[in-house]
Amino acid sequence: MKFLSQNGVSAVAVDATVIAVMIVLTVLSVLAAIVFLCKYVKTDAPKKNLVLAAILGVGFIIRLVFALTIRGAREDYRVFTDMFDSLAVNGIGGYYKGDASAVLYPIVYFVYLIFGGLSNVTGLSDYALGTQFMVKFPLIVCDLLTAYAVYKIACKYFNRGVGYVLCAFVCVCPAFFMASSLWTSQIVFTSTFIVYACYSLVKKRYSATIAFATAAAFSSKEGIFLFPVVLVFCSFHFARAIRNVRRDKPQGKALLNSDYSAAYSVPAAFIASLVVAYLLSLFMTAGYSYNPFRLIYEFTIAPLAEWKYFTFNGLSIFSIFAKNGVEPGARFPFGVFVGIFAVIITAVVCVVYFTKRNRATLVMLASYALVTLETYYPGSDAIGMSVVAAVTLLAYALVKDKRILYALFVMVVIFVLNSVCALAQAGYLNNIADYYFDADAYTGSTLMSGGLGALSIACSAVAVLAHLYYTFVAVSVGMSGQKRMLNGAHGIGASFKDFFGGRKNAVED
Repeated sequence: MKFLSQNGVSAVAVDATVIAVMIVLTVLSVLAAIVFLCKYVKTDAPKKNLVLAAILGVGFIIRLVFALTIRGAREDYRVFTDMFDSLAVNGIGGYYKGDASAVLYPIVYFVYLIFGGLSNVTGLSDYALGTQFMVKFPLIVCDLLTAYAVYKIACKYFNRGVGYVLCAFVCVCPAFFMASSLWTSQIVFTSTFIVYACYSLVKKRYSATIAFATAAAFSSKEGIFLFPVVLVFCSFHFARAIRNVRRDKPQGKALLNSDYSAAYSVPAAFIASLVVAYLLSLFMTAGYSYNPFRLIYEFTIAPLAEWKYFTFNGLSIFSIFAKNGVEPGARFPFGVFVGIFAVIITAVVCVVYFTKRNRATLVMLASYALVTLETYYPGSDAIGMSVVAAVTLLAYALVKDKRILYALFVMVVIFVLNSVCALAQAGYLNNIADYYFDADAYTGSTLMSGGLGALSIACSAVAVLAHLYYTFVAVSVGMSGQKRMLNGAHGIGASFKDFFGGRKNAVED
């Protein structure tokens, strides 16, 4: 059998077609979002559950079509199928053997106990397409839950019309289904949990914020990136609540007041999250003598300093300096890099948040922290930007500054282009059986090189520029409160004039 993506002109045509479709769909979704945002930013839309259902339905269909025609990155996809095989042979015993990168994270593993079991019981695991559906269905559901969270936030802080537009953008733009339908990555769970953590943060629900942040940390190595933001938010309100309790000495139901609730809800949620993480770890270590607390460490903290390459096809500054796919030296200070990033991000969040104490701005800072880590963290990879896209869109729904969309739209275009080209370089834009990629005839490469290597460098350069611009926006909004917002317009020409216009807009705190 020939490789669709490696041999013959028709194979090249298939790759080129998929890449072109992804880019065109991304650009069209961006342009449509601009036009409809300008239309509805000042005009509400009627509440119709059928409209929301139709938007989510279209999102589901698009994802399902790509999910069943493109298996995705075989290394990541194989982690799911290996879990199914282990479950069929060993049950829940002996799955984790000490290599966190080769297994599903605890939260993801718990979900796939259900789908892996169904796949084995129903016999779907005997058919490649059946397994593929069972692997990708939970990822698609996570995507749609993310779209719904964006809709809810936009409805509350904008209006229902903008809610429909942003929800539709998540459902249609490839940047939001690249990880689930094409790549097949655990990071989809992380995106959903981080979005709901930010949603809970805005609503000042401390327990839910900590719970979702913990779930994010135990769903992929990128999940811990949100920790500095949650730490600053919860620590500040915990300390303030303790001060209020000492000052006012509330009794009984008065303790439920938001001025005091953080004093007990923050530590209770933290302890409960550790307990749940411990119990979930037991599922992975059942029948295997292993310390669950060490497992927790190895899934959250250790991956920050155990990356093998400086970056791997990622939109990283290291790609620009030809370090993409290069193994760091034995004396490279991994821990120092981790510490530097943690201190810098925590310091930035503290300075801005303690100055303004605006929860909407804090979500923007969460987005900014994720962009910073994906751009400058040595262990970033090609698919990590999917988390950035979701949280940045949520930040716009809260902050309303159109300059956030400038940075977001640039990032989603280069992210889609970079990640789909990485799949094409490896020959993964197909449903070819996995074992063909171990054969001698396989000539693809999982690392972009040659012309696509130059493309990756160019995309990384644009990513750095987008980050620098986002830095300016974050400082402008966070410290001065100045915002440039859409004024509202009808028609394509008027909408683009409003969106890209340089006139000063509303200034808010």
